[in-house]
Amino acid sequence: IGNGAMIMSAKKFIGKKAYIIIRK
Repeated sequence: IGNGAMIMSAKKFIGKKAYIIIRK
């Protein structure tokens, strides 16, 4: 796992959380 993959997964995780928060 490289740095890029970690950043991508982190962005996906944050994006999902933000999406759920915005929907509420």
